[in-house]
Amino acid sequence: MEMETGLRRKLREIKVRKEVVLLYRGHVILDARLAKILEEVERKGSLLAAARSQGTSYSWVWSRVNRVEELLGEKLISVRRGGSRGGGATLTDLGRELLNIYMDTLTEGRVEPKRESILAAGYDPLLEKVIEPLRDRIDLHWSGSLGGIAKLVAGEVDVAAIHLYDPESGHFNRPFIDRFWLSDSVVLIRGYDREIGVMFRRDTQLERISDIIERGLRYVNMPPGSGTRLLADRILMMEMRRLGLEEPDPSKFVRGYDVQVRTHVGVAKKIVKGEADVGFGVREVAESFELEFLRVLWESYDFVIWRESFKKPSIEEFVERLRSGEARRLASELRGYRIPENIGEIVM
Repeated sequence: MEMETGLRRKLREIKVRKEVVLLYRGHVILDARLAKILEEVERKGSLLAAARSQGTSYSWVWSRVNRVEELLGEKLISVRRGGSRGGGATLTDLGRELLNIYMDTLTEGRVEPKRESILAAGYDPLLEKVIEPLRDRIDLHWSGSLGGIAKLVAGEVDVAAIHLYDPESGHFNRPFIDRFWLSDSVVLIRGYDREIGVMFRRDTQLERISDIIERGLRYVNMPPGSGTRLLADRILMMEMRRLGLEEPDPSKFVRGYDVQVRTHVGVAKKIVKGEADVGFGVREVAESFELEFLRVLWESYDFVIWRESFKKPSIEEFVERLRSGEARRLASELRGYRIPENIGEIVM
């Protein structure tokens, strides 16, 4: 009986992890490790930076990418060498499409933890810097604000970083904790404020939001469920009502509304390459790509944490990095951030 009890205890501790891989003619062309590299290339614009962020050698990444490109007969990554704006790398249409397929397949199931904790977030350059020293213990997924909340409700992540505006109350984030019946299960940690607005090239000469509709400017969108998409939709619909349009549906009156990318960096790249004229994002990304920026508002970017996860060492250290002044120091190196006095404190 004692042996049987011990066996059952061991069986309960067994965990099953399913890994998503993409196959081409029986060969693995994309797995979790390479998908993360492609995601980092898309965000950082550098193959070397992507390799370093994952603790992987540049030679391994280059060899792996070359092998997949030989199998497919097409490039995954376009490398730019030198020039007035320096070198860099970006995903090709094929590379971006493969990454989208991989991420869509991944989000159909559960996100299984590879490290001590998981943080799901709407994209943010400052969070990327704050969490960098903890990446060996905290998995960071750019899932969008609503995506992060959904994963939190499902028990798949420890933290959701959100920037969701509630037009009824006029507040960010707090109303959504009640809306998802999370009040008794989570704490809300105050984060920081950031400038959100419209990015565009200088030759576009955008003066007001309504120009997007009235001038038929080519728009590039964020995915459904992202905080930026929700805010942008609301602003565009307000402008359409102000213009007297009977059906304030952005998909009908905003040119290119169905064109989507996963992050603000993706939006900026589309605009820089001339594939779009305008798109919403944060000031830091706009100025990093030498784009013009029309501010819409300051938004609150906060952190929702499961009470049971709050005492995990990695989560404690993350919150301490917010409180200690490190986040303030890092924000001073970026543009478009305001750090409140109560950053890192429990506010709900």
